[in-house]
Amino acid sequence: MKRLSLLALLLLAAGSVHAATARSEFLENYCADCHDAESKKGGLNFDALAWHLDQPGNFDEWAKVYRRVTRGEMPPKKKEQPKPEEAKAFLASLGGDLRGFDFAREASRGRTVLRRLNRVEYERTVQDLLGIHTPLADILPADTPAHGFDTVADGLRLSMLQMEKYLEAADVALDAAIVLGPAPAAKEVHWNPKEDKEVRKNLDTPPGTLSNPKDPKSGHHVLFLELPDAVVYFDRGYPSATVAGTGSHPAGLFKIRISAYGYQSVGHTIAMRVYRDNYREKQLIGWYEISADKPRVIEIVAQLPANQHIRIEPTYTGVDEKGQGVYNIGPKELKAPGLALQWAEMEGPLEPEWPPRSVGKVVGDTPVTKLDEHKNKNKNVAYEIAPEDPKAEAHKALETFAARAFRRPIDPGEIDRFEQLTDAELDGGAKFVPALRVGLRAILTAPQFLFFEERAGKLDDYALASRLSYFLWSTLPDEELLNHAANHTLSQPSVIHAQVERLLNDPRSQAFVHDFTGQWLDLRNIDATTPDKRLYPEADELLIHSMVDETESFFADILKENLPITNFVQSNFAMLNSRLAAHYDIPGVQGEEIRKVTLPPDSVRGGLLTQASVLKVTANGTTTSPVRRGAWVMKKLLGDPPPPPPPGIGAIEPDTRGATTVREQLAKHRNSETCAACHSHIDPPGFALESFDVIGGFREKYRQQDKGQLITLKDSPDPRLYAHVGLPVQCDGELADGRPFANIQDFKKLLLENPNQIVEALAGNLVTYSTGAGIGFADRFTVEEIAANTQKEGGGLRTLIHQITESPLFLNK
Repeated sequence: MKRLSLLALLLLAAGSVHAATARSEFLENYCADCHDAESKKGGLNFDALAWHLDQPGNFDEWAKVYRRVTRGEMPPKKKEQPKPEEAKAFLASLGGDLRGFDFAREASRGRTVLRRLNRVEYERTVQDLLGIHTPLADILPADTPAHGFDTVADGLRLSMLQMEKYLEAADVALDAAIVLGPAPAAKEVHWNPKEDKEVRKNLDTPPGTLSNPKDPKSGHHVLFLELPDAVVYFDRGYPSATVAGTGSHPAGLFKIRISAYGYQSVGHTIAMRVYRDNYREKQLIGWYEISADKPRVIEIVAQLPANQHIRIEPTYTGVDEKGQGVYNIGPKELKAPGLALQWAEMEGPLEPEWPPRSVGKVVGDTPVTKLDEHKNKNKNVAYEIAPEDPKAEAHKALETFAARAFRRPIDPGEIDRFEQLTDAELDGGAKFVPALRVGLRAILTAPQFLFFEERAGKLDDYALASRLSYFLWSTLPDEELLNHAANHTLSQPSVIHAQVERLLNDPRSQAFVHDFTGQWLDLRNIDATTPDKRLYPEADELLIHSMVDETESFFADILKENLPITNFVQSNFAMLNSRLAAHYDIPGVQGEEIRKVTLPPDSVRGGLLTQASVLKVTANGTTTSPVRRGAWVMKKLLGDPPPPPPPGIGAIEPDTRGATTVREQLAKHRNSETCAACHSHIDPPGFALESFDVIGGFREKYRQQDKGQLITLKDSPDPRLYAHVGLPVQCDGELADGRPFANIQDFKKLLLENPNQIVEALAGNLVTYSTGAGIGFADRFTVEEIAANTQKEGGGLRTLIHQITESPLFLNK
């Protein structure tokens, strides 16, 4: 032992002389040769690594040592291995001291530092406070995720720009809430495409009529087909159906009804897409399968921004088997499917009362008076709020609003400054509503509203109510939660258990499903890449839209039914609609609605890894990368994120010509010992997923841009789509411990041999998301306990959430 005395001195502060000596002997015997001042392999030098856990980075370095030894990565297999009792003693000593230090640090300041509402939480909270639907999140700057989530305090800083945007968002919200104008006239539109001005012009102009007499190529083309009861529309660049009369209306809730049927669709359905459109951009409201020769009336209730019209488009229509379209041979001669639209209706806004409920959310019990329309000169104002004692009414309204906004009772004198702002406006001659707005605006930008109030130690019942509601609803606590907080009963185990059940059973828990899966599984990045149309022509909007629906519905079903968490690795069911079923080559699924479908026993599908959404967000739109997918599996599903690559290590460039496979390129990339150590863990999951392309389709050969074998894409709704394929896919490999697998089915079986790792990883992600803090060293032991208790009770996802919400990690700051 060359440096035993030095290492002992470095570790002496960590505990007893015996423990320090034991640790120094372990490091000297099994680590010093590679990690001394001369070698410094991996950048680690024990000669320079002192024991000063309170210094930035020092604790993390020792925690990394603990992790590498625990996983059996260090010392390397080719080096002399410690006896089991030596490794156990070393880890117990080092881990005990690290844990003790971390516990003491958390006890003094809490796990979670002061955190604010992220922009999604801000939007939902303000919407619920004011009873509005106005979008607000896009006004605010994007939040910075930390530890994988935008609910973590470390990433939620507050800047001057954010304060400016909070003020702007508050003004927009209050404008939407305090509406004192006349009730919007009920809008009822009945649209018949046969009477549409633009459609009639196209139909009634004789074919070949020159729009420019000097240009023989300007002849008119009829693009619609008129039937006795409908007009047939085609896509592929031809005009969509803009429902005339729907583009002039206030924001609100509207009912939309459309009647249509498939024309010449030979027994197949036509996918009808419905959009809201402002002429700059359109947003899909929904899509619907329309049967052949049998009218279907669909009904949609949707929240529409002001002045957005309805647009209807068919999908995969207007081209015959020879590739001819409407423009080439005209609609009468064309033997190709189309969408026969009969009529469309829009009704709204569907306001249950006026002035809207949002006014009462702001002014409380303050009377709202309807103005005499004959005496009122300002026709834009139909109601007024003019109490006899404006200051008293304002104080009452501000106190009520602040208690709801701050999510707890108001402390004596706490709202004085908000009242003073309003009083100053009233003293200056302002009317009641503008003066009250000043105080309300200040409340919506106050620290008590923007930040979660949590003190070190056990959370009080009001803080617990907020933690629960923002975990499972992404918005403020409701009256029942606050009543339990007021009675000091919420922290009782039976009460918190019952409240978690209630919150999960409420439709508002869809916010948890959407927000958590969107970040845990990177579903928010579904549109970050666009599949290459030459390689993946079947990657249409409906498929990509359905991908996210599948994964969210899958998570929601496991949560609702409390199914084992291992279903995230392998399940005997999938959540499908007709578009996804066609993509997965699963017969017998009709309709646009996502539903639970039992998978064939030999199916490659089942679990998250083979869902198209996951496979798309882990690819780049052109090719797949085993490294990228493998790192994703390690981080997201196994809770074991790989370290970043060493400096200067370049990425593999995709070869879309098909000359080499990614795996062949990667073999050269792994030649060095430094790369191989990490890639032995990263690459196997990626290899297992090589049977799936960038949009989640199963493949046996790689696609390439040109040449190669030409294949027809049988799982596409358009039978005319094709692609070129070349080299065969290899999806076999072996894990870092030597266990082999031949395909994705084998790989999933290997993962399920250690289900605890899957449960612990998910538990860690849920704790991070729900508490606003990453998993510290000391927290890992509690996470392991949560996972173990969950497993004892059947391993269900709902059980895991109960274990988390009843754990000290959740109940304490």
